[in-house]
Amino acid sequence: LPFSDLDQSVRDDLEVYRTSPLVRHDIPVRGFVYDVRTGRLREVSASK
Repeated sequence: LPFSDLDQSVRDDLEVYRTSPLVRHDIPVRGFVYDVRTGRLREVSASK
């Protein structure tokens, strides 16, 4: 499934976790994009 904006997709997922009643609010939530060519992780900022 292709993403038109990968970073925005990660930000959307972060928002779901941050607002979920199943995740404690004192637990930091971070999102990353994995580059399959380089094997590197790039952190995605929660704000655009």
